[in-house]
Amino acid sequence: MRAGAIAGAALLLVSTALNAAVKETEEMTFDVAPGARISLENINGDIKINRGSDGEVRLVAYKKAGKQEYLDELKVITDADRNYVRIETRHPKSEGGWFKWGNDSSGSVAYELEVPEDVDLDSITTVNGDVEISGVSGLVKAETVNGSLTASGLVGDVNLETVNGSVKAEFNRLSEGQRVTADAVNGKILLLVPSDTSARVTAETVNGSINADDFGLEPEKGFVGRDLSGEIGGGDARISLDTVNGSIRISKK
Repeated sequence: MRAGAIAGAALLLVSTALNAAVKETEEMTFDVAPGARISLENINGDIKINRGSDGEVRLVAYKKAGKQEYLDELKVITDADRNYVRIETRHPKSEGGWFKWGNDSSGSVAYELEVPEDVDLDSITTVNGDVEISGVSGLVKAETVNGSLTASGLVGDVNLETVNGSVKAEFNRLSEGQRVTADAVNGKILLLVPSDTSARVTAETVNGSINADDFGLEPEKGFVGRDLSGEIGGGDARISLDTVNGSIRISKK
C-alpha cells in the first residue's frame, strides 16, 4: 500500500510538472512628451495603469503559456515615439489563421504600466481580463470583455465600456464641458463624484435599479427598465450611464 501510494504521488508530481505553465517577464521604458497618447490592445490578461514619473512610460509584461513553444511565439509588440506609445499582444496563430487556443498551449499577458499623470489613454482594451487605472488626468478610454473596469483619480474625459463585468469610476473633479460615459452589459455601474459636482446626468438600465439619492435625483420606471434624467448643480459636465443587466449608483465620494 505504502509503495503504491508513493508511486502514485510521484506520478502526480511528474504530471503537475509537465502541465505547469511557463512564464517570462518583459520590461520596457519609453521617453514621452507631455500629453503623449497611449494605446494597449490585449487578449487574455489584466491591465493595471498607475501614475508614475513625468516624461516616462514604464511597461512590465508578465507572459504565461501552457507550452514553451507557445510562449516563444507570444509577442508584446510596441511602436513608440515621444508623442505616441502603441502596445499590442500578438498570440501565435495556427495555419488557418486562428489563435491556438487550448488548455495545453494557450497563453496570457498581464500588463503593469506606470505613466505620467498628463497622458491620454487613447484606447486601452482587453478580452478576458480586468482593467485598473489610477491617477491619470488626461483622457481615459478603456474597454474590456469578460472583465471589470476600475478607474480612480479622474479629472478628464472618460469613456468606459465592459461586457460581463462591472464599472467603478471615481473622480477628483468634474469640469465644464467634461464628458463621462460608462456602458455595461451584465454588470453594475458605480460613479463616485465630488459633492460640488455640476453635471447633466442621464442613466438607463433594463434590469436593475438606479440610485442618485446623494444628489436628490429620482429615476422613473419606463416601459422597459428604469431611467433617470436630471441636473446636479448647474449641469456643466455631461454624464451618461447605461447598463442592460445591472444597477447604477451615483454617489458622493
